[in-house]
Amino acid sequence: MLVRLTPQRGGDGTIYPITTINDTGSSNMTLFDTDLALLGNLEDYNDWMGHATVRDASGGKKTYERLRVQVQLVRDDDSPWSDWINEYAVVKPASRGVPRLSGQGFREALYMGTAPGNHVLAVATTKGGMASLL
Repeated sequence: MLVRLTPQRGGDGTIYPITTINDTGSSNMTLFDTDLALLGNLEDYNDWMGHATVRDASGGKKTYERLRVQVQLVRDDDSPWSDWINEYAVVKPASRGVPRLSGQGFREALYMGTAPGNHVLAVATTKGGMASLL
C-alpha cells in the first residue's frame, strides 16, 4: 500500500510504501510516528484532524493525533491496483511487534470476502469482480 499526504491540502505528494493488516474492527488506519518523517513536508499540511480516542481489543483507551491521508493499493510489481482512497489515520508511537492496521476508508472503497472452505481473502473493486473470485 502507498500512503501520501493529500496534495490539495498542503501535502507535497511524497509517496511512502507501508504494509497494513486488514482489521475489520479498526475505524482509523494506523501510522507510526517514525512514518511521518517519510511522508514529506508536514509544516503546511492542513488535514490534521485533532485527536482521536482509540479503544483497543482489551478495552483500554488511548488518545492519538489524527490526520487525513490518501492510500493506494498496489500489485506485487508496485503498479497501482486502486485509485487513491481518502483515509483517516492515527499516529501511534512505533513499537516492536505492533502492526499497522487498515482503516474504514479502505473497506468502503473495496469489496472483500471469503467463501466456506476457502482460506484466502478475496478483494475486488466491483461486485462483479468479487463474484468472479468466489
